[in-house]
Amino acid sequence: MNRHLTTLLAVAVLGCATHAWAQKPAPAVLTNAQLKALLSKGLTVRITGADRNTAAPRTGTAVYQKDGTARFNEGPATTTVIGSWKIDGNKFCTDYTAVGKGCFNVQKTGSNTYKLIPLDGLLEGTWEVMKK
Repeated sequence: MNRHLTTLLAVAVLGCATHAWAQKPAPAVLTNAQLKALLSKGLTVRITGADRNTAAPRTGTAVYQKDGTARFNEGPATTTVIGSWKIDGNKFCTDYTAVGKGCFNVQKTGSNTYKLIPLDGLLEGTWEVMKK
């Protein structure tokens, strides 16, 4: 009986260890300090994504000024949408009157590219840094 109990316990521990090993680690997102360093002098990015799941994907230029002002423009024939941005813990948050507000974790994906991971029902987006 003792031998069966030991075998059962060994199999259970091995199964748990295998499950933990097989899980992918959560993507590393920028910390509060890293977000502040990235945005402290202002940032201009090409942004791609959709602001809601009922909207078509958008591509445009976003300018995040160091005073907290945010400007988004999809092209020369469109109106610039003005709002604000802030860093809240490890989250990057925007608030545009015309399209609403949202918060994202930001994950570095390349030397000048980032993935925006939504935290409140928005869809994923990407940043390509054009000017720091």
